[in-house]
Order: sequence, then C-alpha cells, then structure tokens
Amino acid sequence: MNIKIIISVLVALCTGAAIAMQSTLNGKAGAVIGPIRTGLLVNALGGSLALVVLLVLFLVFGEGFFGTSFFGTAGNMEAWRGSSVFMLSLGAGFLGILIIVGISFAVQGAGITAGLSAVILAQLVVGMIIDSSGVGSAGVIAADPRRILGVIVMAVGVFLLVPKA
Repeated sequence: MNIKIIISVLVALCTGAAIAMQSTLNGKAGAVIGPIRTGLLVNALGGSLALVVLLVLFLVFGEGFFGTSFFGTAGNMEAWRGSSVFMLSLGAGFLGILIIVGISFAVQGAGITAGLSAVILAQLVVGMIIDSSGVGSAGVIAADPRRILGVIVMAVGVFLLVPKA
C-alpha cells in the first residue's frame, strides 16, 4: 500500500471520529430545537465562520491566496469566476444541511451507533457506485466481489446494531 492511501485512510478515520462527535452535538441540539432548525443553524454558523477565515486569509495573503495549491489547483480569481466550483460548493453546502438534518433525526431515534452505522452503510453503497462508474476523483475502481462482500458485511452489522425496542 502506498503512503497516499495510508494517509488517506488515517484522515478518514479522524474524520469519522469528528462526524461521531458532531452527530452527538447535532442530536442534542435537534432534540431541543428540531432537526431542520439544527441543520440550518449549524450550516449558517459554520458558513459564517468559514467566510471570516477566508476573508482574513484574503487580507493576509491577497488575491493570490485563492489561486494557490491550498485549494488543489494553481490559478487565479479569474479562473474561479464563471467556473463550476461555486456551483459545486453550493450543492455541497445544501447537501451539508440535509446531512445534518438527517443525522440529527437518525441519532435521536436509533442512537449514535445505529444511526451512524446506517449513514456509513449508505455512504459505502453510493461511494461504490460512484467509484465503479468512474465519476469520482480517483478514477474507476471496480466493484469486485471482495468490495461487495465488505458492504454486505457492513449491512449485517447495521442490522445487528439497530435497537430492538
């Protein structure tokens, strides 16, 4: 296994831990103000914080900051204007609202473990479809029997983790 894959898996594990912690907070907030308000509020506050950070970085580094490899490709603001990056980001932000609403709702009813395992199962299924179609950024990764078995094992795990109340 190459170092890029190892680092990617370690980052994914850390991200998964952050999702579990965030899901707990979203579930608690959702129980107080409701899942939809929680999704909107979390994203509004997160977006506001991100805007402040971007503005500070822009003031410190100037317009060149937006064209550095920090964002994945070299370029400048003119390359960003009129590009699909803003539309993709808008779509991802909207999905972020739906994700927080869904997780807030799921963990209230099924618990953190069952709720997140069901979310992860769906991520695996959709991710495998995206990988095998080549739409993702890693190119085509075939849905071979070993990978399909992994998703089936995860589905059995989700079934075992759902409370039987």
